[in-house]
Amino acid sequence: MLTYLVILILVGVLIEVLSVKFALNGVEYDLRLSKTMVESGERFDMISVVTNRRRRFLPFVRMNENVPTGLEAERELTMESFTERRSVLSSTVYLMPRQRLTRRTAVSMPERGWYTFNGATLLGGDFLGLREKALRVELEREVVVLPRPSQSPEISRILGGFTGDTSVQRFILEDPMLTMGFHEYTGHEPMKQIAWGLSAKVGSWMVRTYDHTVERVATVILNVDTFAFGTYGHNRLEQCYSMARALCEALEAQRVPYSFLTNIQPEGSAISGEVSDGLGEAHLKPILEILGRAGYEAREKQAALMDRAAKRAERGRKIILITPVRDDLHPEFMERVYFTTGERVLPLVQEEDAP
Repeated sequence: MLTYLVILILVGVLIEVLSVKFALNGVEYDLRLSKTMVESGERFDMISVVTNRRRRFLPFVRMNENVPTGLEAERELTMESFTERRSVLSSTVYLMPRQRLTRRTAVSMPERGWYTFNGATLLGGDFLGLREKALRVELEREVVVLPRPSQSPEISRILGGFTGDTSVQRFILEDPMLTMGFHEYTGHEPMKQIAWGLSAKVGSWMVRTYDHTVERVATVILNVDTFAFGTYGHNRLEQCYSMARALCEALEAQRVPYSFLTNIQPEGSAISGEVSDGLGEAHLKPILEILGRAGYEAREKQAALMDRAAKRAERGRKIILITPVRDDLHPEFMERVYFTTGERVLPLVQEEDAP
């Protein structure tokens, strides 16, 4: 009898040891996000996928998913680390043999910025339910939250003068005699510029190049190398990002081709701070991504930014400069741009915006 009892105890110990050792063998975790670019407060889904590749039933698996601090979710956040800007979203599941379980959780981020979801820690229980084994799954999924478009009346004022002047020029000066040449179609030019006769002759799409008094064109410059510092400066910059979005969307609505230049240092990406002339959703999207990823550090001085703008400027181009405070405006660079374009820079200064 004693022998059987000893054998039974040894078998139980063996099962306990093996259940701890292999508690999470064959268990996999993955995460997808239904959207990677969202508005502030917009709902999107965390899609968690847990797979049991073994032929055994797993009665208990706890998922501690690492999510950004500030995340709003339909499930409760159980732990937060504000120093690491991390929170944990916990849930418990059971897995049948060879089962793949997909769980969707509606979440949102209330503030603009770049956020990452950094994998999860899976915890599996032992045979007796006394101990847990942890499995850390490293992965990174990101979401960019866009700035809200500004409702600033200054944007309407700037565009009012700009579109008013150029619309008169277009009405008076749009004449075939002002065609300066031809170039191949890039996909950004309007259909009315296509030279149909020449296109048929050369066998490819060709478009007319007009004098710049005919076609309205603009450059939006966003400067973050500022005399505004600390929280005061950060708040000013946030408003500038909102202004830049509203301005670009207004140019899109009025079908005015525009380019975008900035000295923003985007977070989590090496994307350039320059977007060439164009229109449309594909043109606006990289600009919005830059604004969503924007931190509060400049990748270059304002002097270098204005030098880039002056080198790319041309006669008749309207240049709109967005900057936090009036002290950021350097007269020598403003004059240089005026000399190149023949147009005064239109400053959009956040501190002068009406409350």
